[in-house]
Amino acid sequence: MGAAVGLFSYTCLLVSCDVDKKEDGELPKVKVDVEGEAKLPKYEVHGPEVTVGEKKVEMKVPTIDVDIPKEEENEPVPPPESKKE
Repeated sequence: MGAAVGLFSYTCLLVSCDVDKKEDGELPKVKVDVEGEAKLPKYEVHGPEVTVGEKKVEMKVPTIDVDIPKEEENEPVPPPESKKE
């Protein structure tokens, strides 16, 4: 359960980011010898502003009543008889 909540939170964080490409990338010239280095694009990422707090609320929660039979009352049920025609 905790992993699912963490994954959901991480996904929300990624989806709500503002990403601006700051610089183009370029591949190196490739021969027998490689000249130069690979240049990756530069990005600036701004995450959302998040305010975390808590508040007190009251809500109705359903209750469940389960009656478990005692061992004496719990007799095995015989298998159904097969009908031969």
